[in-house]
Amino acid sequence: MTENLAVVEDLHFSRAATPIFSGVNLRVRRGQITAVMGPSGTGKTTLLKLLGGQLQPASGKISVFDQEVARLERSALFKLRSRMGMLFQSGALFTDMSVYENVAFPLRVHTDLPETMVRDLVLIKLEAVGLRGARDLMPAELSGGMTRRVALARAIALDPELLMYDEPFVGQDPISMGVLVQLIKRLNQVLGLTSIIVSHDIGETLSIADYAYILSGGRVIAEGTPAELEASKQAEVRQFVGGLPDGPVPFHYPAADFSEDLFGIAKEADHA
Repeated sequence: MTENLAVVEDLHFSRAATPIFSGVNLRVRRGQITAVMGPSGTGKTTLLKLLGGQLQPASGKISVFDQEVARLERSALFKLRSRMGMLFQSGALFTDMSVYENVAFPLRVHTDLPETMVRDLVLIKLEAVGLRGARDLMPAELSGGMTRRVALARAIALDPELLMYDEPFVGQDPISMGVLVQLIKRLNQVLGLTSIIVSHDIGETLSIADYAYILSGGRVIAEGTPAELEASKQAEVRQFVGGLPDGPVPFHYPAADFSEDLFGIAKEADHA
């Protein structure tokens, strides 16, 4: 068994004519929480889709469980995904299914377990996230924090080896965020998971990550333990970790000189 559960080597990927990744390299070690951070629009969610085989790289290699994802046939990819769990940014619960049915769904799709065992597993997973008593509620009856916790129970329903979190802290109030942070850390330890968190919530993510990567401009600009990143002297890293408005990442989107642009509009208005 290799030390790295997932490996990304020289990854290149574009959408239309826009490059997203231009030579990304990273490794996800077994049993650890690995964070992938960066400003909005740097391709963090896209990276999760590439790891899960939803997207194909233009070039480079992505290996998960020692299998090159892009080379897998449909049946092998389906089997690989059964070893993964995914917490979507929106929660992505089925709105016409109860909490219980949402958590039971992957068990029914990927296994032939009898209904009595499905029931036991659903209740165990809901108990783990503190929502066993909410099993008969519908998604519309849940708060934002509860929705994310039900989605987490569904993500761990099959006891995955790899759990991926897509912006788990977005839109959460301080209490819900604190609950999620502790849940992610505790589940990783108790269940022996390997976790990947993509996020731009610096404090929460670095508080539980064992190792982290920062993406910008299609590349990994920094990597290390949380302590190493927080002590970094690199300007772009300091700007991102410190949440500074001024730095290498500009506030303004590229545009023509403001005065020229403004006077140009004025002249057009005079001729109208």
